Amino acid sequence: MMVCGVELSGNDAIISLIKFESEIFNLPECRARRIQCPNPDSASDLKYFQKTFSKLVEDYQIDHIVIRARQKKGKFAGGANGFKLEAALQLMPNLNVILLNATTQKAALKKYPLPIPFSETGLKKFQEPAFMTAFGYIADQYEW
Repeated sequence: MMVCGVELSGNDAIISLIKFESEIFNLPECRARRIQCPNPDSASDLKYFQKTFSKLVEDYQIDHIVIRARQKKGKFAGGANGFKLEAALQLMPNLNVILLNATTQKAALKKYPLPIPFSETGLKKFQEPAFMTAFGYIADQYEW
């Protein structure tokens, strides 16, 4: 199973891929660390964002896209542009898009903690939330 963790930040979708087979994790190389939508207010830019993400899903044979859920109101609420990008991903045909909230992620990571320090994954520091979202989803789905 190939899982793409996504953190939406501003006009960017920061991504991290995890391949999980036979209870073994693998972090495949990916041509993109983030996919940008220059102007989420423009329908053509949102369509381009969708098309770019769709091509990534096709090329890497991604089974699940897991988006780190953000609060809708309060001090740590997500911005409007992030919610537009989230909706653009959720409305893409033939994709399995899941929103993973912080509570579920924390519980899953408590049940099955990361077996290595994040610094040893080879990913950039800004990809950590996307990686932890994907890893949390996998940990939540499987009984160890």
